[in-house]
Parts: sequence; structure tokens; C-alpha cells
Amino acid sequence: MSTNKPVLKTVDQFMEDYTPVYQPIYPLFLGKSQAWSEEVGKMEMRRVTTVGDIRTKHITPKDTEIAQVNVTESKKTFKKYFLGNQFQLSEFQNSEGVADVIAQVLDEHQKQQDDLFLLGEGTSNSTMVNNGLFHSNDSNYVLETSVEIDTDADPLLDMHSKIVTTATKANKIAGRKMIMIYGADALAKFNSLYASQPIPFKRTLSEVLGGNYSAVEMPADVTPSGTNGWIIANMDQIKLHYTVLPSLKKQGINDEKGYAWFNFLMGSMMLEVQAMNGIIRQPCTFEA
Repeated sequence: MSTNKPVLKTVDQFMEDYTPVYQPIYPLFLGKSQAWSEEVGKMEMRRVTTVGDIRTKHITPKDTEIAQVNVTESKKTFKKYFLGNQFQLSEFQNSEGVADVIAQVLDEHQKQQDDLFLLGEGTSNSTMVNNGLFHSNDSNYVLETSVEIDTDADPLLDMHSKIVTTATKANKIAGRKMIMIYGADALAKFNSLYASQPIPFKRTLSEVLGGNYSAVEMPADVTPSGTNGWIIANMDQIKLHYTVLPSLKKQGINDEKGYAWFNFLMGSMMLEVQAMNGIIRQPCTFEA
């Protein structure tokens, strides 16, 4: 009896041919990142922070020593772990759809990686496994009290004002900024026109914030349910720690049992905020 033994591409060929359907957001933060070894465990990073008044003082001829700068030390922990699964294809099955299956698995893993990047496997700032973009207990991360957008007149006017207030605080730190709008209601406003004249809200906001800002929309697939608001991240003051990005790790054929196998692997992430106000998240609600 003859069988239709699968002819496999190499792992590199599968990955090169992969065209994602879901566009993840975590790659936007890979510009300043640290890839760690593929070992389960944890990494502890020291942080030294100045304490008290660090401004220079006048030195007179009578001074015998210069005032010391005081510092305090803290640690951040990145917990490394991995997630994986396997797809098997019998040699009695048609192998033409293998690439499609691999693409579907990778797309779902990209969403899962975004979930880890955003939420850190927690439901609040205090339940973090690893700090994320949406939830974080990093001491430099700022979560503002929710604000209500006034909808009596044109809600875009009030939303614009409140975003500029957040940007004013973020602009105290030098660096390239990204503003991420999240939530169905906030995104609807972000992509709409002012009531008084047909001018796009996002264009006006971009002109006011200036060329140092880029705007991104958080995908609905990974936005926590019922939330709205915006996040301003200083791209020069944050660092993404990770182990393995979603990938087809290995593949092969089990001749004894007559099937091809494909192993997928991805790993944990942690977003480190390196300066106070490096990330500011501003939740909002809209008047009924």
C-alpha cells in the first residue's frame, strides 16, 4: 500500500512564507528590547535611583568636601516561562493545507503574545506576573484616575483637551512618544469628525502634539472588555524583555508512526519603564 508522505519545507521557509492576518502591536516596542536565553527561571535587574535634592551647590574656598548624592536601590524581576503546542499530520492526509494550518496557529499565537505584552497575565496592576503596557506595577508607570468625557456639546473637544493634559505630563521627559487609543467608544471618537466642521479629530490632534508623536490603535481582539482611554509611552524610556517570539520552532517526520509534526513555541514578556512617567495610562468614560 502506498502512502502520500508529506514533503516538508524547512522551518525557515515556512516562516518566510508566513503572511500574518492579525497585526500584533508588541513588535512596535522591539526597537529597544532585550532577548534573554531560552531557559525557564527569572532575571533580576538592579535599579539605582537618586533620593533627595540632587541640584548642585555653591562651593566656597572653605569647603572641604562636595555634597554627596544619595541613592536607593531596587530590583525588577522578569519571570521567564514558555508556552508551546504541536500540530501533527498523518501521512495518509493531504499535506497541501499544512502552510495554512501553520499560519492560523501563528496568527493565534501573535494575539496571545499581545495579551501577554499588554496584560502580563494579570487582571490589575497588583496581580502582575510580568509588567505589561496596560497593567503594570512598575514604580515608574503612572495609572491616572478615570476621567469622564463631556458629551453635552462636541465630545471631541473635551477628549482633545484631556489628551493634551496627559501629553503635557508625558512631555516633561525627552524622547519619542507613542499615543495608543483603546476601546470601542474612544476609537470611534478618534476616527470621527468634529461636529462644527468636517475636520478629522486625529489630524488635529496630530498637529497639536507635533512630529514627536505617533498614533496607534489597540486591536479590539486584545483590548480588555469595557475599557476606553489612551496610553502615552515614551519609546526611549521603556525596554521590552522577552525570550521567544511566536514561531514554528521545529518540524519533522515520525517514520515509525507515520506522521509529520510541527512544534510551536513562544515565551513571556516584560515591559520595563525606565523613567517616571515613561508610560501614562489615562482611562476614560463617556457620559450617557
